[in-house]
Amino acid sequence: MVLYGCATVYNPATEKNELILINDQTEAALGRNVSRQMTSEQPLSRDPFLIERVEKIGRKIAAVSDRQAIPYEFSVLQEKELNAVSLPGGFIYINSGLAEKLNDDELAFVLGHEAGHVAAKHAVKKIQANMAFSLILNVSLASAGSENSQMAGDAANASGQIYNLISLGYSRKDEYLADKLGAKYAYKVGYNPYAAISALEKIRQNEGKGLKVLEYLRSHPYIDDRIKTLKQEIPVMTSHLPASR
Repeated sequence: MVLYGCATVYNPATEKNELILINDQTEAALGRNVSRQMTSEQPLSRDPFLIERVEKIGRKIAAVSDRQAIPYEFSVLQEKELNAVSLPGGFIYINSGLAEKLNDDELAFVLGHEAGHVAAKHAVKKIQANMAFSLILNVSLASAGSENSQMAGDAANASGQIYNLISLGYSRKDEYLADKLGAKYAYKVGYNPYAAISALEKIRQNEGKGLKVLEYLRSHPYIDDRIKTLKQEIPVMTSHLPASR
């Protein structure tokens, strides 16, 4: 197994040449293992309507993502708190509490925001900057079915570290880019890009009502700053991109 596909490649999501040390196969293995551990601790929603709604919109978003070399999986966690998260390898989760409060246009933005993190390889870059080669290797081998008990234990610990890294959030620059990509992807498949603003406003309003907001808001830049930036970027973006009809 080639763990590192070390190469400097152009990333259309960030519009930059980037040194990526973790190849797509290893990234998928990392995400799969973290996803397995996360869903063992947090129940998945059993609401068929909500699941289908998220998957349907998610499939549209994935089809226009700047990163097409990996499959995307969209799932709903049965949690009231307002949160959404993307794991390495295209595993995207949204809490039922957030999905239920958003209309389809707003949901498209939130799912697009998380897909934007995947396309920009934000999680991959955090992992390769903060974790040792041996830990990444153990997670990858455990995902591939290794029966080594010590390795499996190390992999579980490493998976927890990866999730904690992601839960700490990204830089303001990364979050602004994910917002821009989320609005862009939503617009490209026919959703209203300005719903990005109303989605953020809903999150802010619900926080004011005392409803707990997890990493989606807490670790992101202030919502007022994000809204201000989107108001500047959406008109420019839509003037250059045709929307799907």
